[in-house]
Amino acid sequence: MSVVRFLVLGGFLGSGKTTAILRLAQGHVAAGRRVGIIANDLGKGLVDTQTYLAHGLPVEEMAGVCFACRFDDLIAAAGRLQDGHQPDVLLAEPAGSCTDIVSRVVVPLKELYADRFHMAPYVTLLDPQRALEALGGKGPARFSAKVTYLYKMQQNEADVVAINKADTLRPDEVRTLEELVGRNLPQAEIIVVSARTGLGFDRLAALLEADQPAGRNPIRPGTRGTAASAAGDARLAWLNATWRLTAASPFDPDALLLDLAHSLQTELRTIDAEPAHVKMTLQSADTLALANLVGSDRPAELSQAAGASVNQGELTLNARVEAGLRALRHCVERALAATADRFAVRVTCVRMENKLPKLSDAASASS
Repeated sequence: MSVVRFLVLGGFLGSGKTTAILRLAQGHVAAGRRVGIIANDLGKGLVDTQTYLAHGLPVEEMAGVCFACRFDDLIAAAGRLQDGHQPDVLLAEPAGSCTDIVSRVVVPLKELYADRFHMAPYVTLLDPQRALEALGGKGPARFSAKVTYLYKMQQNEADVVAINKADTLRPDEVRTLEELVGRNLPQAEIIVVSARTGLGFDRLAALLEADQPAGRNPIRPGTRGTAASAAGDARLAWLNATWRLTAASPFDPDALLLDLAHSLQTELRTIDAEPAHVKMTLQSADTLALANLVGSDRPAELSQAAGASVNQGELTLNARVEAGLRALRHCVERALAATADRFAVRVTCVRMENKLPKLSDAASASS
């Protein structure tokens, strides 16, 4: 079995990890390399997995637990990709609230499996607006202090910090962010990229291919920061659900997803809940629409358009929100009912998971 280049791309919820991994994977494929992807989140039925499969990429899904909690499962997922697809490059996306990725994932991969994997530098992505808020630049602190602390701890692990979504920034805003990140995260190399347009990805790809040490900034086990990070994670409720939609007349899946995202954003505002990331897809036999919501004050975005009307499809939603468990579920149900009424579609629930991480579990994964 040949040695595989292994890239772990981290970052907080909504920072653009899936889009970045998709762009990196497509670049490798264009260069004639085989890739494999490992998707990870705290529930089953992942939008990310659907997205990668829709682009023809081999993917293994680790659902229900983060990489840092179940390292053996990560190794098993990598092994299945190696056995089935012989990848030259493995791209792994940890759940967006995970910490201790370096000490519990990158370093063990590097030290225990050097005969199988060559580890790339550990990269975390930053959403510009979240970075300005959490790192003290400007803007309101929309998350609680505990969730903000979790955010900061994630960035402290990085070998490389990639300020994402540069296509939305003015040059002066880029300079402000570079200075802010440099002050707060002096241990990391800083680059500016746009996963959406590809800006800066040549440099990012070169960094990931360079023979540089990986995992230079592990969080020390047993520190106060690990418990505080776990407390932040435990404040983020999640809901994963799939519904079957049917209608007598064709409807526009792109418009429906954007309407649902706007309705959910409105509902969450009524309870003063901040969405970290809400991903949703509407998939039929021949089409896939994908939309994202990454804040209470930003419009939802359609990251992939179906481009055709349908009479039926499966709607999948993955939400991670700082909110009460029941309140999140009620907001989702009210928003979906309102959207279904406007688009004259019938909704049948296929599956739903709605949970808070247990503080004890989160702490064990971060200590």
